[in-house]
Amino acid sequence: MLIAAFGAASICTFIYFVAGAAGASMDFSGGLFRHLDFIQVIRFTVAPIALLGLLTWVIGRARPGFCKIAQWFGVAVVVLSIINPIIFATDLASGIALALMHLIVGASWYLAVNYSNRKYHDMAESQT
Repeated sequence: MLIAAFGAASICTFIYFVAGAAGASMDFSGGLFRHLDFIQVIRFTVAPIALLGLLTWVIGRARPGFCKIAQWFGVAVVVLSIINPIIFATDLASGIALALMHLIVGASWYLAVNYSNRKYHDMAESQT
């Protein structure tokens, strides 16, 4: 999970700086914040994947079917949350950049939960 969290953070950081170079103001007229700073990109990328990933891993060890539900639920939440930057962005470049960041986080979540779930169950099957 940590690899996925920091991988997503690095890609989102890249998107943040490229969008800034392309003229994105990263200002928003509502939602969770008025201006998106670099540290917020890191915080809102690493913390959810790491903390919720740990929780999913713990619950998934006891109930393996939970991981598949958490995997798709996380992707659905991220895709639905793309509405926020699109509605509240003061310029198109900011909205597109933050929407791309959401998609990167969703893809990282999906792959991390899928990989950790499969790896754990492969290890459990080989021990029996």
